[in-house]
Amino acid sequence: MNSRTWKRWAAWIITGLIIISAATPGPASRSAAAESAAAADTPHTLTPALKAGVKTVLNERVPEGVRIGAVVRLYNTDSRAVAVPGYELRAVTTGGVVYTLKPSDGNPRIVQPREMVELSYMLTVGRADAFALQRLAWVNVDEYVYPKKETNVLNMPVTDQEWYGPSTVFTDARRLKDWGAPFTIPTESGELVYTPVRLAERHTPQGTTAVLVLQVKNTGSRQAWVPEFTVTGKTGQEYYPAERAESGPIAVQPGASRYLHFVMRLDAPQAWKSFTISTPESFTGATGTIRYEVGRLQFKPPVRQETQAVQTTYNLLDPISVSSTFRPNLAKEVDIALAEVRRFEQSGDNFLTAVAKFRLVNRSGISVAVPDFGVEWTTSEGVSYTGERLDVRQKMLMPDVGMLVTYIFTLPLSAGTEDQVRFTLLDGKPDSFQLPVGAVKVSLKAANDDAGGAADMYPFKVDIRSASVDSSGLLALDIGISRAANVTFDERSVRLKLEAVDSEGRMLASRTYALAGADRLASGIQTIDIGDRGQKSADGEVVIRLYEVFAAPGGDVERLVQTKRVSSS
Repeated sequence: MNSRTWKRWAAWIITGLIIISAATPGPASRSAAAESAAAADTPHTLTPALKAGVKTVLNERVPEGVRIGAVVRLYNTDSRAVAVPGYELRAVTTGGVVYTLKPSDGNPRIVQPREMVELSYMLTVGRADAFALQRLAWVNVDEYVYPKKETNVLNMPVTDQEWYGPSTVFTDARRLKDWGAPFTIPTESGELVYTPVRLAERHTPQGTTAVLVLQVKNTGSRQAWVPEFTVTGKTGQEYYPAERAESGPIAVQPGASRYLHFVMRLDAPQAWKSFTISTPESFTGATGTIRYEVGRLQFKPPVRQETQAVQTTYNLLDPISVSSTFRPNLAKEVDIALAEVRRFEQSGDNFLTAVAKFRLVNRSGISVAVPDFGVEWTTSEGVSYTGERLDVRQKMLMPDVGMLVTYIFTLPLSAGTEDQVRFTLLDGKPDSFQLPVGAVKVSLKAANDDAGGAADMYPFKVDIRSASVDSSGLLALDIGISRAANVTFDERSVRLKLEAVDSEGRMLASRTYALAGADRLASGIQTIDIGDRGQKSADGEVVIRLYEVFAAPGGDVERLVQTKRVSSS
């Protein structure tokens, strides 16, 4: 048996082994979502059993020259497993230059019945000039005849599919969408329809955070999983890869919608030019695995920049109008109302502290999780300050029972001249992104106008109804405390502090009281021994100060709420 005959026998034996292995079940690389999706993704006939299609084409400049990559799909229409044919895949340029691409070591060798698989190919050529690819060609090469015989089996056009890198600008209407236009990602879960619905930006001293929101809707009849893809924003000559806020697999039920949030961070505000959706690909060769991304489609930014609607006519304790669409952490059954606003300077601080209290009410018939939202204080000049939320141990919000949530703001002294403030509610994840979902404008003069002699400390009203000091230095205070109904709060976060000083400001006594719990302060007579009368000033006057004390993250914050002067008897 000569060498050529032996090679032919070896080829027949190998083919037989492949057919035998094809008859046994193997792991599926990827299941087709539906027969129609497979037909759209693999429109070309490669063999009687296999349909082929082009998923992605890469033509990207790298330090070594130009990297040509292609990912193709094969779909088995037969009822039996079929071996992947040993054809070569060649990339043909518009100028007629042919490049034979290398197959990835990870390419599957068998296609199970009704299964779709992906084959990855790549080649790096040391070429300095730019060129475009026209088609991918499947070629059957018979090396066991002399001269070897090449048969062109299938041509697949790739015009307008090439990805040259981030600077690529699609012109094909199928790959370039207007803002708000629904789209599907080519060859990816055709039943999932995406729509860009929001682009929100927040400007802080640390830079600009832009959040792109995509709505994804499952138009199919069964559960679908959001495929892995990335979003990159382009502004002028800069590119900003986005980080998806939602982690892990995301399932969308039939007929249901979900929102995907993509966060981009910029040094300063810029004008957006476009957004690109890309999918990850990989190729494994002798030098290891190369991972890369290929742009699939692009869409334009919104024509007008988003503006947040603001309630300019607002009364305390009225529910704030909150977006019904974008509130991932705010249950629709929960009303959020601003209950109290205070702005003050603690002694010696040389800056202002502001306190905003919000009442949350669960209007449903079941308990819901306490919403975690952020709050911004914005001045008339557009400068925003983020509030720090006081710790809340309560995790669930009971039906028809209000709950107090307090935010502390640190402001410059110049903010003390402001007559109005805008509060913006923010929803999302503080460590990744937050979106404005509602805003109100409040008159600070009206909000700080205490009625009568009692001090407002929502949900409390506190008043020193009478006070006296006897000759032994015993201070007697008649304190009245009333509390709004159906409002809970964390007793650790808010307390009442009482100080007694003489007319020259020397401390005589100090007590701190809880306003909730078993040891809370109640209405009635409180007595405090302030010691020898010689510790007081010559006029014998004692000054009583009441403070509302907040357990802020950076230390206690004290707000003076009432002062009363008492002459000794």
